[in-house]
Amino acid sequence: SRSSRTISGGESQRIRLATQIGSKLVNVLYILDEPENSLSCKLQQELARFIESSAKHCGCQFIIATHSPFLLALPTAKIYNLDGEPATVSKFWELPNMRSYYELFHQFDSKFRK
Repeated sequence: SRSSRTISGGESQRIRLATQIGSKLVNVLYILDEPENSLSCKLQQELARFIESSAKHCGCQFIIATHSPFLLALPTAKIYNLDGEPATVSKFWELPNMRSYYELFHQFDSKFRK
């Protein structure tokens, strides 16, 4: 059970963020550096939903440095691709890193369909 083990650094960070936003802080700007670090895919999805909900219901804004497809795919995300000169606004599926994920999963598509 969760109470009988130590939580990861990523889980601890997510709990701190949830506690701070849950303490009725509204209209706040959060700057997060790779908040998905140390989080499983499932927890990254939960974090994405939490961020989306906080932006919608608490008026919070987020500037996030991330490689997480779950955070990059948020419908309201405005993505600045800093890998090029000059930086460009991109859709998540246009990012080279996301193309790599797509190609990996496409390569093993038949394995997922079993």
